[in-house]
Amino acid sequence: MYSMKIKCPHCLDQVHLTIQNVTEYVSRVPVGVNILSPNQAVSIRTISSTSPITAYSTAICPECNGPLMMTFRCQASELRDIQKATKDNSWVITGIVPKTLTVYPELKEPDDSPYYPEKIRAPFIELQEDILMKRTAPRIVVGCRSVLEVALKALGYEKGNLLSRIDKARDDGILTESMKNWAHRIRMNGNEAVHELEANQNEAEEFVSFLRLFLEVSFVLPKRISQAQLDT
Repeated sequence: MYSMKIKCPHCLDQVHLTIQNVTEYVSRVPVGVNILSPNQAVSIRTISSTSPITAYSTAICPECNGPLMMTFRCQASELRDIQKATKDNSWVITGIVPKTLTVYPELKEPDDSPYYPEKIRAPFIELQEDILMKRTAPRIVVGCRSVLEVALKALGYEKGNLLSRIDKARDDGILTESMKNWAHRIRMNGNEAVHELEANQNEAEEFVSFLRLFLEVSFVLPKRISQAQLDT
């Protein structure tokens, strides 16, 4: 048996994948040996045990049963040992670490930026992961409302209730009219989710997408513009 520890792109858990069906993917890089025959020099191509090999394999996530395919680099001798271990459970291979590893489907990392207000970075990452894992929609919507509220405070809108702060941000040009309407939907649906535990997955996905845009425009873009002006 041979396993690798990765972050599953389906369920986002750190899991130990048992590797199956390991096959060489790309031709090996051979070692050239020249042997003189009576008539001419003949080039014979042999394979060294340390020749680098690109291989591929399949696996099933033990947590969510999601199918995976991966490519990795190893030495020829390591590939032979891994292949033996996948066919015979009495073999347990340890210590072989692939040089490079690509997993399909590719892992979609949540958006994050050092320019986001520190208080919302971790919660916003969790909200994006909640969407990918299709967790409870009311909890996601409530979380979106909280992130919106803290983000507006970070922009200087601390007085009054959330309704008045959203309207003030629109008056100041921080929010466009469509962004204001979107923010009010998060406010109202977030209140409903708190008190009635009602929300649907489409709303949750929509609100997380809005927050991604809102945070980019309000916090990331101004920093990038300032940095670009300093570099010119």
